[in-house]
Amino acid sequence: MKSRGRYLGTALALAAGLLAVTSVIVLKALPGFARRVLIQTLEEHFQSTVEIGEIDVYGLAPITVAARHVVMRYHGRKDVPPLMTIDQLIASADLRRQRGPTWRVSSVRMEGMQISIPPHSEEVDRADFVPETHRKLQLPPIEFAEITAENTLLRILPRQKERKPRSFWIHRVMLRSIGQNQPAYFYAQLTNPVPHGEIDSEGRFGPWNPDQPSLTPVAGKFHFANANLGQFRGLSGILSSTGHYDGVLERLDVEGETLTPDFCLSIGGNPVELKTHYVAVVDGTNGDTYLKTVEASFLQTTIIAAGEIVDPPGPAPRRISLRVTLSKARAEDLLRLVTKGNNMPLTGAVKLRANLNLTAGKSDITDRLALNGQFDISKAAFTDPDTQEKVDALSRRGKGEPRNGEISGVISKVRGSLTVGEGQAYFSMLEFAVPGATVALKGSYGLQTETLDFHGRLELEAKLSETATGMKSVALRVLNPFFKGSTGGSALPIKITGVRSNPSFGLDLRRRAKTASNSEQRLELGQPGLLEAPFSH
Repeated sequence: MKSRGRYLGTALALAAGLLAVTSVIVLKALPGFARRVLIQTLEEHFQSTVEIGEIDVYGLAPITVAARHVVMRYHGRKDVPPLMTIDQLIASADLRRQRGPTWRVSSVRMEGMQISIPPHSEEVDRADFVPETHRKLQLPPIEFAEITAENTLLRILPRQKERKPRSFWIHRVMLRSIGQNQPAYFYAQLTNPVPHGEIDSEGRFGPWNPDQPSLTPVAGKFHFANANLGQFRGLSGILSSTGHYDGVLERLDVEGETLTPDFCLSIGGNPVELKTHYVAVVDGTNGDTYLKTVEASFLQTTIIAAGEIVDPPGPAPRRISLRVTLSKARAEDLLRLVTKGNNMPLTGAVKLRANLNLTAGKSDITDRLALNGQFDISKAAFTDPDTQEKVDALSRRGKGEPRNGEISGVISKVRGSLTVGEGQAYFSMLEFAVPGATVALKGSYGLQTETLDFHGRLELEAKLSETATGMKSVALRVLNPFFKGSTGGSALPIKITGVRSNPSFGLDLRRRAKTASNSEQRLELGQPGLLEAPFSH
């Protein structure tokens, strides 16, 4: 018995020693084997050459692989940034729970990752890439339960080298259920640079396109919060947005809504609640956004727009180009955006068609805005009683009934063609009409200075002498021939100068003879109310 015990003890000791030696050999061999497995897996999945700095293996249940300084070059190219660089990658798997022909990795955690997605190219051919691994391992399919990454920089490289890549800092991204040729669920938190704000997004990513990474499918929904519009000089307000997107990395179809409770223009100072619904296409290779439709609404006004937001190559600034249509809009709402104070001078229904361009820059929005269009204001009424009385008086005199008190509460019509540029609004045609009178003007208005410089004609249905009564009417008869209109009434050249808060109105007879200039003096003395404009407040 004792001899048998000694033999058994010796056998167990030898077995234990052999197991220990084997374990040491296996543990020493595992890092090299893990390196080969990791390199081959990454090469095949991303069609890239793979470089790994240090690699360590810890434990067996679970087994943990830690790799540092991982570099993947798409198709081995060195003329573009690496497809991925990872400071540290830690993967864990429980060998006791492996079932079937598939290897299952329970978790992968990455730190310090940078991803540079090359643009789509018709010249890339998968057959052109030959992995650097000489002896290929016969590996089973590998599935990943969860992959997480902290503080990742995602860059989408442009097609044109002179453009800057689109960059996004992703605070945290998590992918689940990652298998071969299957999309994975993802959740990401990232910062949008301009306007600065936080984005939460979740959806489906993949399967990864190894031949054309920029054509990898992605779809999901997003929430964009606390975007500060104050980064755009001339604007203010905090924007939030929700929506969904679908497409590939280099081109996404996006639909969403925004809410800015305190949207404001610096030239006005009156905040409004602005809501928008938009449908757009985003080109990930250059950041250009093509707006199929944008519907913006505030107060009782709706604005319909379409166009593009483009960042051209070279030194040219980023610009917004829109085609704008207003068919359901109110003059008082639009004036609230551009007028200081709470009293809006004019009410009425507005129609407008215009082309708008806005370039990025540090100057005020009024200096960067360019606009060309036509507008029409119907059923216009002035909120100031004194101004409305002047409009009523203009209509009475225009009809030749200066004492007809029943002509009151007159509704006006305003229409025009304008061009906005370099802080000035230029009107090639501005027409103001009331029953009996029409004012047609050309000129400019300073968006910041509020200075007026308009010249044109005042057309009256009545003769000049019919705009007054008593001796004034008799005195004006001598001037009827000088100011006779084409339809038998009166036509007077006029000018409006000064500033919006204190305009100056008068006859504009600079091109008339000196005798006509003397008549101007007599006319202004005889008819002080005729040229008092309805635009004074």
